[in-house]
Amino acid sequence: MGSFFRSFAAAALLAAGPLAAQAALHFPASAPADTTDAPHRSLSAALSYGSNSTYFGRSQAVAFPYTAAMLTYSAKSGLYGSVELYNLLNTANALDETDLTVGWDHDLGKTLDVSLSYSRFFFPTGSELVKSGVNNAFDAGLGQDWGAFYSRLSATYLFGKSTAKGDAFLVLENSRSFETKRGFGQHDYFSVEPVVSFAAGTQSFTEAALNKRNGPASAAAKNRNVRRFSLVDYEFGVPVTYTVGKLAVSAGWRYVVPVNLPADDVDSRALSIWTAGLTLTL
Repeated sequence: MGSFFRSFAAAALLAAGPLAAQAALHFPASAPADTTDAPHRSLSAALSYGSNSTYFGRSQAVAFPYTAAMLTYSAKSGLYGSVELYNLLNTANALDETDLTVGWDHDLGKTLDVSLSYSRFFFPTGSELVKSGVNNAFDAGLGQDWGAFYSRLSATYLFGKSTAKGDAFLVLENSRSFETKRGFGQHDYFSVEPVVSFAAGTQSFTEAALNKRNGPASAAAKNRNVRRFSLVDYEFGVPVTYTVGKLAVSAGWRYVVPVNLPADDVDSRALSIWTAGLTLTL
């Protein structure tokens, strides 16, 4: 059954979470199959790298590789809080995004889990990120372990200064976890979890980013039906994790395919994104 960390990683991967979802793959060790996943108090620190950043399948004309640092505290009750800092490697800013998140993650049974969270995003003035018009996000998710694979349906509502109308999304993911009994020794192991996801929603945040880049909305921009709820992207990812004790080393690849782009969004395109990360959980 997925712990908070596994749920958070899946949400980040599929909902294009913070920068790349965006592409940060923080996959701390999930419990081996012969142990229970009882709630426990924990503190984790993660460092990660991504080759590009996207947000619900939308991207910039220029690639934005990044590094990120995240600190997360999770209580036995399932409540958690995290702070994540991003630095884009090709900008002059030392800090390009700050994400603050509080939430709750809970197992409803052996095969069913639920999560709720609120996130607040901060960007420097003049940020070129597509996401920079979004300041707030509410998320709710329901996951079901079918045995052969794990499914998760997530709902997200976004709003901010540049997206007063707000955006709503639904994300469906299906994944399958494979683990070795041991790696190089008796206390380490490898895991791989292929994931396929589909996201549908509205696109006010994309319109805000295009208007910020191109100036006041043109007649063509006004005719875009960004309020129509439709499929916005689908993704395929393959994260691989090596876990030894309290340390997890991860690397991953994801392929992002945007669909139903606004007519004047000439920047978003299919992308292959590579990630790597280290997570220490105490």
